[in-house]
Amino acid sequence: MNTHLPNLKHLQYLIALDEYQHFHKAAESCFVSQSTLSSAIIKLEQLFDCQLIERDHKSFVFTSHGKTVVEMAKSLIYQASDLVSFSQSQGKVNKGNIYLGCIPTIAPFLLTDMIDVTSQALPELEIFIKEDTTEHLLEQLANGDIDIAILALPIEDKYLKSFSVTSLGTDEFYLAGDEALVAATAKQGDYAQLPDESVFLLSEEHCLTDHALSACQLVDKSKINHFSATSLATLLQMTIHHKGITFLPEMAINKGVAGHAYLSVAQMAGNPSREIALLARKASPRSETFASLATLISPLLNK
Repeated sequence: MNTHLPNLKHLQYLIALDEYQHFHKAAESCFVSQSTLSSAIIKLEQLFDCQLIERDHKSFVFTSHGKTVVEMAKSLIYQASDLVSFSQSQGKVNKGNIYLGCIPTIAPFLLTDMIDVTSQALPELEIFIKEDTTEHLLEQLANGDIDIAILALPIEDKYLKSFSVTSLGTDEFYLAGDEALVAATAKQGDYAQLPDESVFLLSEEHCLTDHALSACQLVDKSKINHFSATSLATLLQMTIHHKGITFLPEMAINKGVAGHAYLSVAQMAGNPSREIALLARKASPRSETFASLATLISPLLNK
């Protein structure tokens, strides 16, 4: 066995440098000095006997070999993280810490109930929650920053090779907005009759926008208002103020998000929905724990 193995901290510094593309910012993110980080990169290059970055006086770029090493380092780091997590749980299912990521259009409406259920059924399991966009959560899951993610499908095919996907259930879309617009659209199922710029949506980084547009098959972009919101709360305020219309997931409706005097809600024609799923790394040693969580969460979506 090769006894000359890289220091995991040094690999983390290398990953941070790749992420920030800036020595000072990378060092700050790792809570070390810039000189410590620079020294660690040099030690890695000496150990690997190759150049990881090309330097000049003011900038640097990763070599092609360096980029490959970064990807391999990410794999090692999350496997090491899994090892620590598995060991701390003493190899027991449903014990230890779980880092869970969830998108903003699910987290506020599911996670409180989830924590209540899991704390009773799995008292030795502690769950730490991070809310972020689908794209960021997939990256964090791949890098080992989180253990599992609760997202709305579909996701890009490139992730399916690395992640297991467990369906938790479906979440229907509802129309919400001006009473007359909602009544006419729900009855006819015809979005072409909507006034121009009367449809309000979340900003593009929220997958709910793509799912909603796909569900209603709205292809006429002139119907969509050019202003977008970053949260459902702001989205509803925009919709109410401009007497427009939007789309809300059923789990938000069930939590009273649409309980406003000037907001009418109706089921959409054809009952379109989004699929909610739990994703985990296929190589994780804690698949039994994740399966237990999925079993507990699924009824919360379908109650």
